[in-house]
Amino acid sequence: MLGVPATPVLTVEEAASVLRIGRSLAYQLAQEYDASGGVSGLPVVRFGGCLRVPRWALLELAHCGRVVRLCDATVPSELPADVEGAVDVD
Repeated sequence: MLGVPATPVLTVEEAASVLRIGRSLAYQLAQEYDASGGVSGLPVVRFGGCLRVPRWALLELAHCGRVVRLCDATVPSELPADVEGAVDVD
């Protein structure tokens, strides 16, 4: 489904590929998310100098158009059956 890698977090570049947007736009949206306090943009988590996109938050954005504010979110314990076996399509 959507060519989403099965890993729990994706790089910004991998998320851009899933959303079919360019790398620069993805980083711009990640910066917007950080600057807006999670109100808009591409949901990201910072690990030191690395930005990562939680898979479930990316799927929420792609399926529903909803930007998840990660600090307030309840992480789903299980993913829907249609996305559990998703693999990256190169």
